[in-house]
Amino acid sequence: MPLPKFITNILAGGGSKLIETISNTVDEFTLSKEEKEALKLKLIEETNKHTQLMEVELTNQMDIQAKEMDSARKREVDISTSDKAPLLNKIITPLLALLVLGSTFLFWYIIIFKELDPHKEVLISGIIGSLTTISMGVIGYYFGSSIGSKDKQIQLDKIK
Repeated sequence: MPLPKFITNILAGGGSKLIETISNTVDEFTLSKEEKEALKLKLIEETNKHTQLMEVELTNQMDIQAKEMDSARKREVDISTSDKAPLLNKIITPLLALLVLGSTFLFWYIIIFKELDPHKEVLISGIIGSLTTISMGVIGYYFGSSIGSKDKQIQLDKIK
């Protein structure tokens, strides 16, 4: 048995399509124009509340991530400036970062300039995708994620 039209529309559309579908459904089951308008306004209000809650949650998650990165950077500075920390502790993070970046460039070189077996090409492409993602994290750790992110953080700090 196929799904009713309004359920299919809900599953297939985005937020505005959802509001339109529910509004049409409300039109079918209510009698007065005032009731229809009141329900439509309530639906829009609830959708806006949900959107605001999602934005707040996203902002909170971004704050948590920024604090974790800042904590890691402070830890790195503490280790590198400590007289008591062994040499290995001081150089392991930069060495790993260089290893990741070097591996990324090596695999990019291999896939661009070398003739590869088709079976290995899929494997190497997967490795390159993973290494590229990790490399972006390494660069973000050492240099910050972006100027736009820094500007956004300044604006968030002003709001608080």
